[in-house]
Amino acid sequence: MGLAVYGLALTPTSAAWGAPRQAPKVYRFHIPAQPVSDALLELALQAEVSLGGDLGACRGSSPKLSGRYELADALARLMDASGCTAVIPETRTILIRRRPSKAHLSTLPPPAPASIVELGELVVTSGRRTDLPGRTPYSITAVAGRELEARGVGDLTALADQVAGMTVTNLGPGRDKIFLRGMSDGAFTGQTQSTVGLYVDHVPITYNAPDPDLKLVDIDQVEVMRGPQGTLYGAGSIGGIVRIVTRKPDLDAWSADVSVSGSATQSGGLNHDISATLNSPVVAGRLAFRGSVYREAASGYVDDVNLAVRRINHFERDGWRAALKAAINDDWSLTGGLIHQSILTADTQYATTVSGRLSRGNAVREPHDNDFDERYLTLEGQGPWGRLVASSASLSHHFTSRYDASLALPAFGVAQGVAALDDSQDIDLQVNEIVFTSPQAHPWRWLAGGFLSSGNSTQETRLNQRAPSRSQRYGERRVDELSEFAVYGEASYDLTEQLTLVAGVRWFRFDFDVKSTVVQGVSRRDFSATGHAAGLSPKFAVRFQPRDHVVFYGQVSEGYRAGGVNTAGPIDQVFDGEAGHPEHEFDPDEFWNYEVGTKLSLLDGQLHLRAAAFFADWRNIQTDQFLPSGLSYAVNVGDGANRGVELEATWRASEHWDLRAAGLLNDPQITKPNPAFRSQSDAGLPGVAAVTASLGVSYHRPLQSGLELKLDAAMGYTGASHLTFDAQSSYRMGDYFSGRLQAALESERWTGALFLDNPADGRANTFAFGNPFRFGHEAVITPQRPRTIGVRLRYRY
Repeated sequence: MGLAVYGLALTPTSAAWGAPRQAPKVYRFHIPAQPVSDALLELALQAEVSLGGDLGACRGSSPKLSGRYELADALARLMDASGCTAVIPETRTILIRRRPSKAHLSTLPPPAPASIVELGELVVTSGRRTDLPGRTPYSITAVAGRELEARGVGDLTALADQVAGMTVTNLGPGRDKIFLRGMSDGAFTGQTQSTVGLYVDHVPITYNAPDPDLKLVDIDQVEVMRGPQGTLYGAGSIGGIVRIVTRKPDLDAWSADVSVSGSATQSGGLNHDISATLNSPVVAGRLAFRGSVYREAASGYVDDVNLAVRRINHFERDGWRAALKAAINDDWSLTGGLIHQSILTADTQYATTVSGRLSRGNAVREPHDNDFDERYLTLEGQGPWGRLVASSASLSHHFTSRYDASLALPAFGVAQGVAALDDSQDIDLQVNEIVFTSPQAHPWRWLAGGFLSSGNSTQETRLNQRAPSRSQRYGERRVDELSEFAVYGEASYDLTEQLTLVAGVRWFRFDFDVKSTVVQGVSRRDFSATGHAAGLSPKFAVRFQPRDHVVFYGQVSEGYRAGGVNTAGPIDQVFDGEAGHPEHEFDPDEFWNYEVGTKLSLLDGQLHLRAAAFFADWRNIQTDQFLPSGLSYAVNVGDGANRGVELEATWRASEHWDLRAAGLLNDPQITKPNPAFRSQSDAGLPGVAAVTASLGVSYHRPLQSGLELKLDAAMGYTGASHLTFDAQSSYRMGDYFSGRLQAALESERWTGALFLDNPADGRANTFAFGNPFRFGHEAVITPQRPRTIGVRLRYRY
C-alpha cells in the first residue's frame, strides 16, 4: 500500500475542478514585516496550505499583517509592491507568479483557461526554519494530514509505504522499530537508543523504547528528515527524524469532524475505526480549545493450534488529545495540552512455517500493553527580531509484554515445562528545549538552542514456570537514571543570490546511573554503574539554486548514540566480552553521512523530482541481541556502511490524473565485523532491503450536485532482507508487494469511501521474528494482514 508524496499537497478540492465553491474562509494571521518570500512561507504555514510557483521572484519587504483576513486579501497586502501576484487555483494551494511589467502587458496574448493546476509544496519547519522542501539542502518528505485521511493512513506503519527509505518492523502494534534510509541496528528493542528520533510537534517522545504507534488523527502533516540530524536533534537521530505536526486550536472558528469506518478481513473478522474532533473558541481571537478522541479495533487472523484459540492477534487502540491555545498578544502565544493513548494486543502476530502461514502452536498467550501519556506547554513568539520557541513536556511511557519462554527453561536449570517471561518497563522523562531563530532578511541567518532532559526508566523482568509446577525461575529489577544537556547552533550565509553555505555544531553531555538486582532461586546478583559521555556533533552543507525551480545541494553531517551497560542474564552469566559473552559496558557509536542531491520542478510546476545519492559511514554499531537464555543484551557488532540512491517524483499528468512514485536503491553492509560477534561482511544490515519502491495513481472528476469522484490505486514493493547480522537463510524475509484500492465520493461536508487493502491477498513473510525464545530454535514468519475490504464515512462541520 502507499505511495510517496515529497512534501506535496496533491488532492484537488471540488472548487478547483468546477464544483460549487465554498464561501471564502477567514484566517487569523500574525506575520511580522520581513522579505516578501519569507512572509509568504509564514502565511502558508499559518493557513495550512501548500505553496508553489515563482517564490524567488518576489522582491522587497512586506508590511506587518495581524488580524483576520480572507486568503486573497492577505496575499494582496503582503505582495502589493513585490513584483509578484498570487493565484489560488485550489482552496489548499497558492501559486506565485511574476507580475508582467506595464510595457509588456499590451504584447501578451489573452490568458488561456487553466486546465492543469501546478503542484504546491507544504511548508516545513523540521529544519528549525520555515521553508519549502524543494528549497532545503537536505532530504525531507512532508505528507499532508488531509492526504493521510483521504488514503486511510492511520499510523506510521502505514505511512512507511508512502515514504522513500522508511521501514517499520512488523512485530505488532506498539512493538515496532522505525528505520530510515537503511540505517538498521537490528530488529530487536532493548538498551540501545532508537536510530530514528520520533517527535510530536517540538517534543521527542522515544528513547530506547519501541514506537508508541500514535494514531494519526487530526494531524496537520508528518515530516520525515532522512540522514543523521545530530546537530539540531541530538542523539538517537542517526537515521533521521519523523515529526508528527498536530493541528492547533483555531482561535476564531467552531468546527467538528467525525469519521467512522468498518471493514472485514479475510481469514479474520470485523474491524472498526471511529474518531471525532472538536474545535471551540472560548474567547474569540484569544483562547480556543481543540480535542480529538478515537477508538480502533482490528480482528486477529492468526490461529494458535496448541491453545485452540482462533484469531489470537486482535488489538485495540484508544486515545485522545486535548489542547488549549492562548494568544497573549499579536506576537506571542501559549499552548498547553495532553496526549494519551493505550494499545492492548491480545497476542503476537507471527506464525510458524511448520504450522502454516496463518497458524502456530504456543504454550501460553503473548499479550502486549502499550500506554503513552504526554503533558506539554509551548511558548512561541515571532517578530521583526526573529522567532523563539520554548517547550517543556513530561512523558510517561509504560509497556508490558509476555512471551512463551518454555524453550528457555533448560538455561535456568529445568529440563522442560511451560514458562512465560513478563517484561514491564516504565519510562518517565522531563524534556525542555528553547530555540531562537534570527530573521531571514539578511545574508547571515542563524539559530541557537538549548536542550535539557532528565528522567528514569524502571524495568521489571520475570521468568515464571507455569507447569508442571509454579515458581519464579529468574527475576531482574533495573533502574536507569538518565540526563542529557546540549547547546547547539547553526548559521547560513548567502555568498551570492544563488549560493548558500550552512554550518552547525552541537555540544552534548550524557550522564547515567544504573542499578540492577538479579534473583535466581536463592542466589542474587547486584550491579551498579555510573558514567557520562560528552562531545561535538557538526554539520556542513552547501546549496546552489541557479534558477527558481532548480536546487543542487551537498551535505556532511554526523549522528551519535551514547553507550550503556548490560545487566541481564542468568546468575552465572559471564560478562567478559569474549565470543558469546556480553561485556558489562557497550560503547557509543558514531555515524557520518555524505550526501549530494537535486530538487527540480519541471513542466511549469506540474512535475516535481527529488534525487539524492548518499554514503554513510557507521562506526562501532550498537545493536540489541539475545543471549542463549533468550534474555537481551547490547553489543557493538563492528563498523558498517551504506551507499544508495533515493528518488521521489510527483506528476500532475492532466487535470484529472496525478501520479506519484518513490524508490530507494542501497547497499547496507558490515565493513569490519566484531570478531567476538557473529556478524558477516556480506550479510547487510538486518531488516533492510536493497530495493524498496512505491507507485500510485489518483483520478478525480467533478460530478453533478457538487460531488467529486476520487479514485486511488497504490502499490509498494519491499525487497528481500535478513533478520540477523549473520544472514542465516532461515531468517530471510521481504520480497513482497502490498497495495490499496479506494473509490470515494466527496462533497463539501461528506465523504464516503470504499477501500480494499492487500487486494491480491498476499501472505508474504514481512518479518522473520516473533519471540526471543524461539530465536535460533524455529523459523517464524509474520504474514501480511489478509485481504481487507471496508467502507469509511466522514462528516465535517
